[in-house]
Amino acid sequence: MSIEIKVCDIFHLQTGETIFAGLITGEEKLFKNRKMQLLVDNQKYQLIQIEGEMLMDKNKFLDHRAVSTTDSIDLTSDFIKNHECKLVEADS
Repeated sequence: MSIEIKVCDIFHLQTGETIFAGLITGEEKLFKNRKMQLLVDNQKYQLIQIEGEMLMDKNKFLDHRAVSTTDSIDLTSDFIKNHECKLVEADS
């Protein structure tokens, strides 16, 4: 089974990083230096490079993960909350 993150929120940091937070399904793997496809409403939107993973409070956010990228992402938190957004493993 491949990895999928149902994106619940997005954060743009002053460092230039963008953080995607969401519910993970699939294999438990580390998210570092991997390509993932961002889907919006089940349509391919952007191929992004995941740089790493951020810590989340596991007591509050069971099965949730937060991953970061330095790629330019033009989506807002409001957009994410009003559309179905997912990160899926990119095709090899």
